Amino acid sequence: MKRIILTTGALLAMAGAMAQASYDRQSGGLLTDRDVMTPAELFSLSQTQFNFGTARAMAMAGAFTSLGADASSLAINPAGLGMYRKSELTLTPMMTFGRSTTPGTMAYGKNANSRFSVSNFSLAVNLVNKPRGMVSLTMGIGYNRTADFNYDYAYRRAGQAASVADVFARQLTWSGLTRDSFYDSKGNWNNLRGIDPEYWNAALAYRAFMVDDPNSNGEWSPTWIGNDADVGHYAEVKSRGSAGEYTLAFGANVENKFYFGLSLGIQDVHQKLYVDYAEDYVYADPSEAHPYGVDPSLDYQLLYARLNQATVTRGVGFNFKIGAVWRPTAALRLGAAFHTPTIWSVDREFQSSAAGMAFANRRTDLAVRPDDKGFISSGTEGMTSPLLVDKEPDGWNFTSPARALFGASYTFGERAIVSVDYERDWYNGIRMKNNPLGSNYGTMCSDTFRNRCKGSNTVRVGAEFKVLPVLALRAGYGYSGSMLRDGTVLSQPAVEKTVYYGAGVGLALSRSCSLDVAYQYMKHTTGDYYLFYASEKVTDESGNEVTKFAESSVYRTELARHNVALTLSFRF
Repeated sequence: MKRIILTTGALLAMAGAMAQASYDRQSGGLLTDRDVMTPAELFSLSQTQFNFGTARAMAMAGAFTSLGADASSLAINPAGLGMYRKSELTLTPMMTFGRSTTPGTMAYGKNANSRFSVSNFSLAVNLVNKPRGMVSLTMGIGYNRTADFNYDYAYRRAGQAASVADVFARQLTWSGLTRDSFYDSKGNWNNLRGIDPEYWNAALAYRAFMVDDPNSNGEWSPTWIGNDADVGHYAEVKSRGSAGEYTLAFGANVENKFYFGLSLGIQDVHQKLYVDYAEDYVYADPSEAHPYGVDPSLDYQLLYARLNQATVTRGVGFNFKIGAVWRPTAALRLGAAFHTPTIWSVDREFQSSAAGMAFANRRTDLAVRPDDKGFISSGTEGMTSPLLVDKEPDGWNFTSPARALFGASYTFGERAIVSVDYERDWYNGIRMKNNPLGSNYGTMCSDTFRNRCKGSNTVRVGAEFKVLPVLALRAGYGYSGSMLRDGTVLSQPAVEKTVYYGAGVGLALSRSCSLDVAYQYMKHTTGDYYLFYASEKVTDESGNEVTKFAESSVYRTELARHNVALTLSFRF
């Protein structure tokens, strides 16, 4: 019996978050586009936080556009290198403790994560040091962490009407694939060579009993799921990785009044993402003998299905930064910096597998072999789901936002510093340059950013107070506003807003060595909504008329991180 497909009514305002099977047939969401770099993922990879780096910068929320003589200047404003009067070597290890919550869902799986990482290492070499003219010239080389992709979140929600099987059935119908596409001449399941990875998950859904053989019209359908099934959704997502920037920079100091700097940044990103999704199906009158209940209208009823996917994303990018600081008085510093868009080249590996369990109320298909209790599992002989792997290089090229930073700081003698930064990031300027799917997909992605994203605003405030000549106390606050226009729906959780607080202590261990310790709390809020899956058919060329076939409920996940960093600095 074909299921009645219900929708939650959420608007798919971000149509570009859905990869196109063809122009007028689209499917997307957290589950269905893992082999494709969606706009939501490019958006996530483009997000940079300058509140990492040294422990001093972390404690002061990264408000260092006008401050200098700190290794974080490499990533923020290279003009700050001009304030070095000695050479310096720094190293910053960091521990991160993360926690996630998804309002409106029930507890499930792992929602916490802790990781050790390196936030910064750098070397600043003072090349020129004289009393007049160009007072100093400093070369800096090093690494600063710019994004953290380490997190876990998991949850479940019962009482759902729609199933991802509805989307997979639509995909198989659109694809023109038949049962013979999955089997060789001897009736053995083949390895799906020649089938676009876009349809791998749908093919695996067939192996997991979520969809059944097409009818005479070529339409696939989830016939093993009853109309009145109570569908439970289970999601568990694990991410590991980070983004960082290796920098070569120069900063000059002219008469202790003007500071200029420029840098070349080579960014590196590596992320492993695991998405484990499951559904169970509860029918009427569950009992001890039949805990999932029985639907007598079905010959075979699906009890449980699972889809596991993993991706590995690797990429490199490069950008340039230019900055300046003006010191109109001995106490006041005004700074500005411009970061060009980062030009990225990214590759993606993808793998997936699926499993399912069903019960035979009546055995009507001799090819299906239940056990002696009537259960059918995708793990039985001849029915094991293969692990599908796509490691072909695919060359996704895009540019991330340009950034402008402005800062002002004031020094109260030798005792205290207050610093304020403002940053503007143009996320509506992200552009897809090249991709394996062709120019139409690239245009669609670029239009998505142009129409659905906007420039974001970030404010950072930091302060430092020297209790003693060898002891400094620090604190900071930062807020990054939304990059998304109102009503935007994403295909996966991507950070929309970030709030962070910092505090720290600096100790001068000797004239040439110092130790800084910082604690930082960060809270990330994802976009208003994201979906597990959705499918639609655009019924006219302009895309104004859309018929929804299936979509999941909408979700919002919040990520909180506690960072603890320690910086050792050696001056020589």
